Amino acid sequence: MAEIEIKFATRQSSHQLLEERVAPFVEKAGARLQKLPPQSLQNDYYDTPDQVFHEHKIGFRVRQSDELIEQTVKTQGKVDAGLHARGEYNVKLSKPVPDLTLFPDDIWPQDWNIVDINTQLTQQFTTHFEREGYLVHWHDSQIEMVVDKGEAATEKISAPINEIELELKSGKVEDLFALANLVNQQAEVRLSDVSKAALGYQLLHGWSLHVEPLPAVLPLHKDISTEAAFAEAVKCALRHWQHHEHLFIETGSVKMLKEVGISVRLLLQSVSLYLPVLQCPEMLALHKQLMDYAQQWSWVDDLQSLRYLLSKKSLFARFLTKQPALVSYLQGRKAGLLHAHEPSHAFYATESTAIKLGAAQLLELKPWQSHAPGADVPVMEHAKGWLSQGWQTVQQSMPKQRNMKEANYAAIEMLLRQTLWNGFLLADLFPREHRQFRAPWLDIVMGIDELKALLMLQNALNGTELTAPEEARAWVNNKIASLVQVMERTREVAVQGDLYWQNLNLSSD
Repeated sequence: MAEIEIKFATRQSSHQLLEERVAPFVEKAGARLQKLPPQSLQNDYYDTPDQVFHEHKIGFRVRQSDELIEQTVKTQGKVDAGLHARGEYNVKLSKPVPDLTLFPDDIWPQDWNIVDINTQLTQQFTTHFEREGYLVHWHDSQIEMVVDKGEAATEKISAPINEIELELKSGKVEDLFALANLVNQQAEVRLSDVSKAALGYQLLHGWSLHVEPLPAVLPLHKDISTEAAFAEAVKCALRHWQHHEHLFIETGSVKMLKEVGISVRLLLQSVSLYLPVLQCPEMLALHKQLMDYAQQWSWVDDLQSLRYLLSKKSLFARFLTKQPALVSYLQGRKAGLLHAHEPSHAFYATESTAIKLGAAQLLELKPWQSHAPGADVPVMEHAKGWLSQGWQTVQQSMPKQRNMKEANYAAIEMLLRQTLWNGFLLADLFPREHRQFRAPWLDIVMGIDELKALLMLQNALNGTELTAPEEARAWVNNKIASLVQVMERTREVAVQGDLYWQNLNLSSD
């Protein structure tokens, strides 16, 4: 049986929120609400000692609610933004003891010995919560709208559960998204791609403070259609965004904010690149939202420069140890940025959630198919032209004969980043030589990041009481000059690179 749902996380009291704001607003919008009986749900999650369920992204639990005892398997399925689509299988039990042999044989991976795995099951963690909600009769659809409030817990640690879930029981997916948008208008929510089982495993293994990097380029096969390539780009951006947003919410690790900023720009560039071919009102609306939202995240560039300057591993560490007033100023500015922009609050803002919902709905409904006849054309037919156009503009903006200064690199940054994003989105269609071409340009972008930090440091010198101020200014100016020289030498190499997309033989295997 397939399960299709949208899951929201909220910081508000979810039961009160549902009754006082969400339910009346949904009724006012024309839906009919049927109250569901409240439930107290106790769930024990099981796995083997080597966690084969977790390895295969399968959730297995035994649930007790009043007199009902039921075991459930949820298969991996897919999660795009906050839309969860996966297989769900339920079997009633007479006692709270798991028995995998009662499920159909064909739901398991082929190499599993279910009888053997059944003997190895041990409880890993629990999720206990109170559930209240409604069955929403919305147009021709029935959608279960519930709130869950409780906790996930291991023997050593626990985390709160405060969720609103919308599950499509019958009808159309577009009605599910319409209801989700109504909820977003009335509640501080963020789309969540983390199931209760996933939360439990995160508690079990400990929170990861490691950034999960993007791949070198987006994986694509050479015959992929334009709409399918666009879908891969959007899914990649949303996964990266939601993963690092979730880690920031749970751990407060500031380095995750840089990754969110990267995700927003990647999503914007994906929509910008494909918009001319997949143009439709929904794409245009999402593009406008992203243009505005990306500007709101530009402050993360300053935050990244400050983090770089203050890092004990940076090139500036030895210099800054001699300038305590300057360090204090930079630390204060970093704290001020975080306080002014309140990222924890921003992640629950209506605009942020609306963008993710809009992107997920695009992937699910494909509205361009009734407006753009070229959606099923192989993206290869567009890729060479898109890449050529971008690099022609870059070459015109930074010609070989020009000696670039720090101001020139600052001016070219946005164009260069956009062009490199296009390469990220399309380069896998071409031979592996793209790595050799992209490497020096990526080094230049890293140089621009370092240059921005140095320019920030240069400006900070003017407003701070310094030990040996002239010496400090000379040190920074020398670092800027040396960095620009390195970037210029890198550019000499970069402009000589072969344009990998022009060397492709389309008839080859």
